Amino acid sequence: MTENNGDYSTAYRPRYSEEESSDAAFECDESHRRCLNRKRRAASIIIFFAFIFSVGVVTRVYLFFFGIKGSKLPSSYGQRQTSLWSSYWKSKASSSMNRNMAQIDSNGFFDIPDYQWHEIKQETKTIIDVQDRAGQRTAHLLSESGADVDSNLWWMDNWKMNFRCQNKVNIGGKWICDPTRILTLADETAKPGRRHLRQIYSPSQKECIVYVSGGGEMEFAHRFLDYSLSRMMELHFPNGTSGEGFVVGDLLPCEVHVFTPHGQEISDARDGLFLHHWGFRPSVKESMGLATNHTTSIAFKTLGETIMELRHSGRISILAVDCEDCEWNLYRDILSLDEPIRQVLMQMHGTPFMANELFLHMQEAGYVIFQREAEHSGSGEVYDYSWLNLAPSFFNW
Repeated sequence: MTENNGDYSTAYRPRYSEEESSDAAFECDESHRRCLNRKRRAASIIIFFAFIFSVGVVTRVYLFFFGIKGSKLPSSYGQRQTSLWSSYWKSKASSSMNRNMAQIDSNGFFDIPDYQWHEIKQETKTIIDVQDRAGQRTAHLLSESGADVDSNLWWMDNWKMNFRCQNKVNIGGKWICDPTRILTLADETAKPGRRHLRQIYSPSQKECIVYVSGGGEMEFAHRFLDYSLSRMMELHFPNGTSGEGFVVGDLLPCEVHVFTPHGQEISDARDGLFLHHWGFRPSVKESMGLATNHTTSIAFKTLGETIMELRHSGRISILAVDCEDCEWNLYRDILSLDEPIRQVLMQMHGTPFMANELFLHMQEAGYVIFQREAEHSGSGEVYDYSWLNLAPSFFNW
């Protein structure tokens, strides 16, 4: 040990300088430590809330795609707790936006819980995948020459129903997807006091228009109007109230326009029914032939010309057509409209070589098949098809 001869400045050197050991330096260090502690606490809080948010996002994504089954929850929760938990998350998933999945994917037509809509979408996806494989497997059954074509086998394997409409109704021999919903939406669209304006300014200003041509068009028209009137009476005059003084034409939310190229007249005129003395022809054809006497030309107009003349653009809810083979060309005019028709009902005749094109183009335009029904006819294969138009988001599997 080295002797210091009483000189402590050599043996003991201070760890800090006088300036570093001052009260001011101590206060600065304390302030720095307090700042670091605050930062640590803030970081802990942020991490905690980020974790909670992540759990919520994962849970919502799971519910969005798979729903939530009460049986998957712990049994200790009890039946009541399970029901409350399921209802809470379903309501949270639906209220995350102003509109639920069904409303978005159907352009506002359907309003059902997300988990049910997801099941319907998955069913449609599965059927479309099956159809893709069937189309490739049976393509040889459609030949341009028509030779050795087994049309029955082709129809058996191709283009079956691929969408489950829960409330489809047969009205006058034609299947419609949830006609009550069509009427309700049209009635909601009508603003207070507007019904009287329709009658004053134009005989055709309703927001719901139905076109029908061929295939028992008059019977369908009357049945549809009867159905509409019955539903509107239930809606506006519940509990058996008489509804005296109302005007039938004002109460009906939809108009039915019948197109008869053979000069048929309405034997029993009624409110909401309009008759036009021409039929539909595909735009690719200049003429559709002569009348039965082979001397009088039959009046035909394209679908686009008809809509423009009657000023019905964007308001057609249903198009029902039975035009004896013209459907294989008419569908192109349907798909070329500026505003899609919500439901298309067509009777298909025969099995032309381009049959696949019609169904593929309809599907690409957002139409799904909610009804297919075979009719036995001596003239060959006849199938009644009903399509519903959905938004592109529906096909985002």
